[in-house]
Amino acid sequence: MELLKRYTISFGIAGILLYFFTIWVEKKHEGNMPHNLSSKTEEIVTIALPVKRYYEKCVDVSDSQQLQYSFNSQAPLSFNLHYHEEGVTHYPVKEDSIDELENIFQPEKRGYYCLMWGNSGEKEVEMDYHFKILNHSSSKD
Repeated sequence: MELLKRYTISFGIAGILLYFFTIWVEKKHEGNMPHNLSSKTEEIVTIALPVKRYYEKCVDVSDSQQLQYSFNSQAPLSFNLHYHEEGVTHYPVKEDSIDELENIFQPEKRGYYCLMWGNSGEKEVEMDYHFKILNHSSSKD
């Protein structure tokens, strides 16, 4: 009976520690995963971007992969490729007024990278975009 009591106390303490550790980890990483994270490795989409609005699509890309992306629109848009790190937003690519772009981005480390377009014009803009996550081996073909 004494052995059962010791195990119960040990498991109770371990459970409490695990509970508080889980809360700490969730708080530390709160907001790190984008709400619009795509589970796809390739996407081709046409959207209508309303006036004074933006559209964002995020993908999980590792340092052994590349992000191939392109878009074209009826009118110039602002565009950026960004990621968040420790509360700071980094912009590897940022354009203020562009209506088409084709690029391959090679991240230095794994992260959630977001493609974002903004329409500051006077009319709704139709836009086509494409992204594809490439493995290093497939990009050399």
